[in-house]
Amino acid sequence: MSQAIFAAIEAGGTKWLVSVGSSPETAAQTRIPTEYPEVTMGAAVDFIAEQIKQQGAIQAIGIGSFGPIGINPNDSDYGVIGKTPKPHWTGADLLSTFSQFNVPLKIESDVNAAALAEAKSLLPQDNGRLIYITVGTGIGAGVVDNGQVSNGVHHPEMGHIRLPHHPDDNYAGHCPIHGACLEGLACGPSIIDRWGKDLSALGSTHRSHDIIGYYLGSFAANLLLTYAPNYIVLGGGVSLTDGLLNRVRHSAFEQLGGYLGRFHHVDELSTVIQSPSLDTLSGISGAYLLAEQALQAASV
Repeated sequence: MSQAIFAAIEAGGTKWLVSVGSSPETAAQTRIPTEYPEVTMGAAVDFIAEQIKQQGAIQAIGIGSFGPIGINPNDSDYGVIGKTPKPHWTGADLLSTFSQFNVPLKIESDVNAAALAEAKSLLPQDNGRLIYITVGTGIGAGVVDNGQVSNGVHHPEMGHIRLPHHPDDNYAGHCPIHGACLEGLACGPSIIDRWGKDLSALGSTHRSHDIIGYYLGSFAANLLLTYAPNYIVLGGGVSLTDGLLNRVRHSAFEQLGGYLGRFHHVDELSTVIQSPSLDTLSGISGAYLLAEQALQAASV
C-alpha cells in the first residue's frame, strides 16, 4: 500500500517552508520569503499544485503558522491571522487560500506544531508535558500535554508576557504593540536594533549575551514554576548562538533560587532545557503531524 501524500507548511514570519510528500525527510520542498500575503501564499499554492502534478493527489494539508491565528475550527476566524506586528498580514486568510485543494486541512500556531513534533520525539509514550519556544523574528511558545496540543480559547501568546528589565538594559522594546514585552526585549530584531548585529555576530563576551540569556532564563523559570514541564525545548535562529543555551539554564537556575526541589544543581537543568531533538525539522515535522490528524479526523 502506498504512503499517503501530504502538503505541510511551516509559515514563519521571515520565510515559509512548503513541503509535499510522505515525510519531511524525503519530501519535495521550497522556501518562500514572507512578503505580501498574496505573493507568499500564491507561491505556496503554485508549488503544491505543481507537486500534485508530479507526485499525485494529496490527502490532507497541515499548517503551522505565525500568529496570532485562529485555531478553533468552529470560530469564524479559523485560519485567519489576527493583529500581528508583521506588516500587511493582519487578516490574511490561510483557510480560504488552501481550502481550494478540497482535502482535509488543519491549522495551528507554528510553535504548537513544533511542540507536537518534539513531544512525539522526546515523549514517545505520550506521557508528560513539553513546551517548545522559538526565538527568532518573534518569540512564541507552544504546549503539548500527553500527546495533545494544549490551547485555551486561543493558542498561547507567551512571547508577549512582561518581565523585569535586566539591570544593565534600559531598552524601550521592539514590539510595536507592547514595547518591552519578552518578544520586544529578546527577539532577533530587538538585538539588531540595540547592538547593530545578530547575537551570533557579537563576541561571546559582549554584554548582549548575558542580557538575552537573562530574559530567556527568566521565561524558562516562569514556565518551570507554572507548567512544571518535562522538557523546555529552545528553538529558532537566535537560540543557535553558541553558549546561549547554557546562559539560559544558569539564569533560570539562579532565578528559581533553589525553590524547586527537582533542581539541586544547574547541571540538572541540562536534561530539561534543551535544543530541539529534531534539529531544524521540528516545525515542518509538526505540520506533517497536523496533516495526519486532519486526515484521521475526516475518516471518523
